[in-house]
Amino acid sequence: MPRLIENDFPYARLSVIAEAESWRKEVHRPVYYIHKWWARRLGSVFRGILLGACLDEGEDFWKRFYGKNDFAETVIFDPFMGSGVTIGEAIKLGCTALGQDINPVAYLTCRAAFTKYDPSEIVATYQLLERTVSPKLLSYFETRTEEGRRATVLYYFLVKVVSCPQCSKQIDLFKTRIFSKNAVPRKDASARALCPSCGAVNATLYNADSVKCSVCGITYDPQQGNIKGAKVECDTCGHTFRLVERMKSMRGPLGYRRYAKIILTAEGQKQYASMNAFDDALAERIAREFTCIRSSFPQIEIAPGYNTNQILKHNYRFWHELFSDRQLLCIHHLQEAIRQIDHAEHRLLFACLFSGVLEFNNLFASFKGEGTGAVRHIFSHHVLKPEVMPIEANVWGTNKSSGSFSTLFRSRVLNALAYKADPTELYTARGKSTKVGGINRPLAVLVSDEFASSANGNDAVYLTQGDSSRTTIPDRRVDVVVTDPPFFDNVHYSQLADFFFYWLNQLLDYSKAKTTRRQDEVQDTSPVLFANKLTSVFAECHRVLKHTGLLVFSYHHARHEGWTSVHRAIRHAGFVCKQAYPIKAEMSVSTPLKQAKTPIHLDLILVCGKEENGVVHHVANVDIARVLRRAEDQIRALKSASISVSLGDAKVILMGRFLCAAHRLRNLDREETFLSDIERRLDDYVADVIKVQGEVLYTQDPSEQLVLFEEMANYLTDSG
Repeated sequence: MPRLIENDFPYARLSVIAEAESWRKEVHRPVYYIHKWWARRLGSVFRGILLGACLDEGEDFWKRFYGKNDFAETVIFDPFMGSGVTIGEAIKLGCTALGQDINPVAYLTCRAAFTKYDPSEIVATYQLLERTVSPKLLSYFETRTEEGRRATVLYYFLVKVVSCPQCSKQIDLFKTRIFSKNAVPRKDASARALCPSCGAVNATLYNADSVKCSVCGITYDPQQGNIKGAKVECDTCGHTFRLVERMKSMRGPLGYRRYAKIILTAEGQKQYASMNAFDDALAERIAREFTCIRSSFPQIEIAPGYNTNQILKHNYRFWHELFSDRQLLCIHHLQEAIRQIDHAEHRLLFACLFSGVLEFNNLFASFKGEGTGAVRHIFSHHVLKPEVMPIEANVWGTNKSSGSFSTLFRSRVLNALAYKADPTELYTARGKSTKVGGINRPLAVLVSDEFASSANGNDAVYLTQGDSSRTTIPDRRVDVVVTDPPFFDNVHYSQLADFFFYWLNQLLDYSKAKTTRRQDEVQDTSPVLFANKLTSVFAECHRVLKHTGLLVFSYHHARHEGWTSVHRAIRHAGFVCKQAYPIKAEMSVSTPLKQAKTPIHLDLILVCGKEENGVVHHVANVDIARVLRRAEDQIRALKSASISVSLGDAKVILMGRFLCAAHRLRNLDREETFLSDIERRLDDYVADVIKVQGEVLYTQDPSEQLVLFEEMANYLTDSG
């Protein structure tokens, strides 16, 4: 009997749940957030995919979504397990779960996430670290108030510096003299600015164009800094030069200086303050201590790459150079303490916590603003973006810290342990969301690196690290492959994961390799090579899948090469695409989406079966009118559920429907010719589907809606 997902899937209602989850993913599914990974998909979506693939056609999807399940006889495999969303959702449903990933950071963090722990032992291990190492770390963030009273620094504000090529004077690379404001300035306009003359911290408004210094009395424009775009102006001699060109004459990365801080007084009050003599003396002590431990950090070079070339231009050559001396001292002491943890699995968990802390404590982190988590982490833009005004946070932290070891232990580790004991689901109705517990299997299992044919999904999960085009899974043993392949041209996971691997490998002595990059990883700037690598993994999935097994994966892409690549991988691996369902992908206000011209908020769930099954009937020609109607129906269904569909989303939905239709031709040459023609005429078809007949079928935020209307108007004008 066909599975439910082969002919029907409640993608619209599921998108409503997914959208609610997307705003606080780390709260609703904390087990997948104990460590950074990229493009983590929503747990509710993958729960839905797994249920749709496990249930027979006609079964009550929602009764099972919010009910108890036991699919112990169903074997699920994810060849790109990443942060482990597929694995976790499969365990909760009682499936036998197998996961593999070529990247050791993904493998290690998944192993840490799903291993069974005694929470009391984990808390005891943390308390031991708190007693032994936290006093040393907190001593590096001690300060004094103006009255000479003891206080703790929450955050130091830093600015990068460069010498002028003309007069050799040191230049502070301020983009603006306003270094702190509210995360939502329209709600709270208060801000802090630094006096360019005496260095005093002045209270002002975020949009002020004039400030009178409360200390030295000069008036200055706080919006003006020394750096605009790529150019720097010397405020001593007036010489202007390009920063990147200046960097070419330097041997190492830019230096920095601390100019202000946020302190926590003994009474628990937060205050802004300038640097003082106590801070200067502490900085000298830190410099001396750092000299003694400098050689303990391995000299691992940052290799050139799509996502690392930018920092190489800024003279960062080794991974440890991405940190200040104070941060490296804290790292050194934390490493030494974690190495002393006897229990191997506990050591792995705390190594992952430590690695995650580094995401917020480096010279690429910046101040997000008041009224939110203060630290904008290094990967907020999905790239390694040099920061000229970084923030140096308290590494151990206080109860008012952001991104520290102590706060992330509570928000990541303790929350994950609680969730693992009773994994909940999100229920939405009339705009309100509630959590439903008591329906899932606990997320704490034996983690094994070997697959056994007699495996019982209630007892163990099988995780391995390696090339997923070659697995040890026996032939035709898997019921469903559920995964989320990497993009070929956007974020190169291994290049970014090396930031973490440098530290994890020191703590765990996992590999002699110095990088997570692999020649056979499924990521490449060349669409041909990407398609070939993806084909190899899908071909392995074809081998391990049962005759009636399904390959189900999420996908979207804005460029035609992305669709060409995935089509070739599906077909050359021996599959045909049977269904395509649009689904909510990620939070609509995420940084990459806000920066996109035509943002894509939706993924496609592509449901594929083995070609030899004959489950997709051969046709002579594609009925384009029918394809357009199916796409329009899907857009209407999403809109009726109040899910926004942008112009980019409409194109994704259309490509999904055309992909399914093309595969019914059952001739590779004809399919590629057809899809190539579709790609050239896609905007034309979008205009047919998104037509104004009483209402527009897509909605968008007001700021983006005008852009979309202008694009459609330009299209209609250009096409006559």
